[in-house]
Amino acid sequence: MSLSVRNIAGESVQLEEVAFARGGEAAVHAVPSFPGVAVKLYHPQVLKQRGDSLRTKIEAMASDPLLTKLKQHPGVAWPRFSVFDERDQWRGYAMRRAGGIRMSVLAHAMAYREHFPNLDRPALAGYLLNLLGTLRELHVSGVMVGDYNPANFLCLPGSNAVTLIDCDSWQVVAAGRTFHCPVAAPDMLPPELLGKELSLVRRTPESELFALAILIFKVMMLGRHPFDIIGGESPVANIRKGCFPYGLGGGGIPRGPWFNIWSHLPYKLKEQLVRTFRDGTRNACERTSVTEWIDLLSLYRREMSRGWHDTHVKPAAPKSSQYRGSQSASQPILG
Repeated sequence: MSLSVRNIAGESVQLEEVAFARGGEAAVHAVPSFPGVAVKLYHPQVLKQRGDSLRTKIEAMASDPLLTKLKQHPGVAWPRFSVFDERDQWRGYAMRRAGGIRMSVLAHAMAYREHFPNLDRPALAGYLLNLLGTLRELHVSGVMVGDYNPANFLCLPGSNAVTLIDCDSWQVVAAGRTFHCPVAAPDMLPPELLGKELSLVRRTPESELFALAILIFKVMMLGRHPFDIIGGESPVANIRKGCFPYGLGGGGIPRGPWFNIWSHLPYKLKEQLVRTFRDGTRNACERTSVTEWIDLLSLYRREMSRGWHDTHVKPAAPKSSQYRGSQSASQPILG
């Protein structure tokens, strides 16, 4: 059975019948005649429940003059225009087709080996820097991602390219309205949003920074959650309390590869993670900014190119207590 959609002008295209991606709300189909385009079609039950509100948001995102530049942004699969079925019913939208592997695979203690066989720490920093650059542009445009699910960031092997997908869930100000982000995993939320009805909550740059720091930690620590304590409470419970086990007085770093990785991270990087996850749980102003992360990760990558840090994804052993990074700028200055 053929599958086709048309735009508002009535122009029709055929879609690949079998979706190449599918989730709880929608399926994403390739467009054979336009290889760089994909079409997201919402499931019938989703359209029945909130099709009108989805259409309003998508068309506002696609038409607002302050946001139209995002349609061509290489790091964002932004909605371009609505699509309709043969009965003129709204079904979803067209967007740029993004390539890559989910960041949840990159940030996994085992899975990265299959898709990123040559991965090292400079490459991890490169992916994060690419993502941070895009986030800085989005924030300037008033867009808050809200849902920092690593599965929604696609990393292209062999490059540092990252594309953000599922943009329809983001918080945007468009056509004179604020459209909230109604979804997020609880363990990727700052403490002030836990237990809240997210569809009614206005995300802020400060709430973004807490979720972003969790994502950065998970990428650097191969999927380990920063508030996951062996034998302790759940990450959500620890977020509420500000119980971050890493760093001095943290209560104990999990042993094994995570201990080794943490020991090799530069001091200033660890310092900002501790600041965000301890002080930042109580005071949102203490959370590390996007620009600060860009500066720190850029410095980390430069220092790795000079041989000042272990570049292996999984260092074989903890950093020696005598190691001082050859007077690295990212280490404490010792007398």
